Amino acid sequence: MNRVTLNREYGSFFGRENWDYFSTLTHKWTVGMDRNRRVMDGLVNSLKKQGLAFSMVWVSEWHRSGSSTHNHLLTKGVDITLIDRYWSSQNLGSKNNHKVYEKDKGANFYLAKYLDKEIDYDYVW
Repeated sequence: MNRVTLNREYGSFFGRENWDYFSTLTHKWTVGMDRNRRVMDGLVNSLKKQGLAFSMVWVSEWHRSGSSTHNHLLTKGVDITLIDRYWSSQNLGSKNNHKVYEKDKGANFYLAKYLDKEIDYDYVW
């Protein structure tokens, strides 16, 4: 299967869920892929500790400069204020962007396009 077909299949898979939000989480400091994984695991664990029944897929992306990462997420069952609260409590930044998920806008395909570009990602349900 070629790369374009594979990414399209991932996008279709992600699109099966009725997500609530499409979000971008931006670090205020330079954060590499390994540190970003620890941050995102911490976010997921924080949400799990609150007993939420939620789904999330996140994909990290390198900034154009190649010096730091940021994350794109699709979430369901998570109040975005909890995400922002975690992000600010860990002093990670405050420039998060959350949009109500609109299936026809293609955010699920946007996330999928990064899966073959030496990045990190996770799917939590």
